[in-house]
Order: sequence, then C-alpha cells, then structure tokens
Amino acid sequence: MLENHGTGSVIGNARLPALNRLAAQGAVALNNHGVTHPSLPNYVALLAGSNFGSHSDDPNQKFNAPNLADRLEAAGLSWKGYFQGLPRAGFTGNYAGPFWVYVKRHNPFMLFPSVAQNPARAANVVPLDQLERDLQAGKAPTFALIVPDLCHDLHRNVNCMDQARLAANADTFVAKWVNAIRSSPAWDDQAAIVITFDEAEGSDKRVGGGRIPAIVLTRSGPQGYSTETNYNHYSLLRTLTDAWNLAPLGESAQAAPMNEVFFK
Repeated sequence: MLENHGTGSVIGNARLPALNRLAAQGAVALNNHGVTHPSLPNYVALLAGSNFGSHSDDPNQKFNAPNLADRLEAAGLSWKGYFQGLPRAGFTGNYAGPFWVYVKRHNPFMLFPSVAQNPARAANVVPLDQLERDLQAGKAPTFALIVPDLCHDLHRNVNCMDQARLAANADTFVAKWVNAIRSSPAWDDQAAIVITFDEAEGSDKRVGGGRIPAIVLTRSGPQGYSTETNYNHYSLLRTLTDAWNLAPLGESAQAAPMNEVFFK
C-alpha cells in the first residue's frame, strides 16, 4: 500500500521504472479509486468495507466493527500486517522511528480494539523485517498487508522531502519485496500481489478518494492487461473475501469484484 498518488502520476512516470515494469507484466485497474480523504479512512475501508464516517487522520480513532482479520480467523485462515518502522510486534503507539516515519494512521489493524487490545491478535502486526523470515521459512500468511514508512511510500515527511529521492525509495521498496515474494514458496498459482494506493492528489483527486492504480501480479492470471472499469477499495476487499469464500464486509457487499485483473 503506497500513498497519495493517482493513476496519472504513477503509470508512465519515468521516476518509477520498477513499478511500471510490474504494471506491464501484470494487470492494471486504471480507473480504481480511494473512497474518501485523507489516508486513514481509506486503510480502514480496505479492511472493513466502510470508513465509518471518518474524514480524519487522527490515530486515536477506534473502530468497533467486523474486519477482514475477523473473517479470516473465523475460517481458520491466517493474516499478518508488516509495517516498516514498527519497533516491535503489537506496538500501539501513534508514531515511531526517526522523525516519526512510522505512523499508526497507516496501520489499520491497530485501529480496531478487537485486534489492538488482544495480545494474541496484535502479535500478528509485526515489523517489516519479519516478512523476509516468514517468506524464507514458508510461513507466509493467507493475507498480508505490507506498508512502507513515510520515506518509502511516495508521500513524505520532514526527513524526506525530495521528490526524486522519494520516488527512488518507493520504487526500490516495491521491487525488493515483489522479488522476495516471487522468489519464495508463497509464490504459487493461487498467489497474488496487489500494489495500490490509499488516495490520490492533484488532477486525479476527483471521485471519492481520487483515481488510483491497482497493479495485480499473478502466475496464472492476466499479463499485459489493463482495464478502465470503475473500481474502489471495496471492490478489492470484495475480491479477497470472495476468493476465500468469506462473507463480504460492509459496503463491499454491493461492490463488483475485480476478477478481470486476477483471473483469465
């Protein structure tokens, strides 16, 4: 999950060569959308099918509602969140790292008390470094949410304002972790990697949370394919719950799944 860039500023951007190579290799939803502004309610919407009326980045918000982690656990399936800059598993603070490059507002699992206040469940919210160990050990979860810090997500903070460096950091981050996943036992015919954004700024900041790309990589699905079908975060959530035969969450029950970018 990257930050605050629309389709027009990502696809074809020479500063993002790895992202664009991956887009050409896989399938791209070009007319995908965030559901609102700013960031936090989009992350929550992706997990729970609603932004619950939130239009705030306040990390002290709490959402007492069913979410994707609940659905997965009830079906005996696993999940994990991997967050760059998170100091330790289950960390509940709002910020961490030099110049606060980790922010809780980009960690939706910890905004649900049913996860954050349950030590056994919060233990599934881990520092990014754990991902490499899990992949190498063949212990990748059914669902993984991977979130870079503010200097690697194409956004910015006071420690990383240079646009060219931000782009290079994000592009390298995506390339590194896509390669790690595709070189691991997790990369089989049922696996998918989705590279997307929370919301859009600039000229793409129009409908909902703005027009954002969703790049989907699979071994057996479409390659070199793009679509202008209108999707949003609820569409992605519906695709995930359908794939695992789980009941849909919130507004995703009315959303069309993004099957065309996952399956031939």
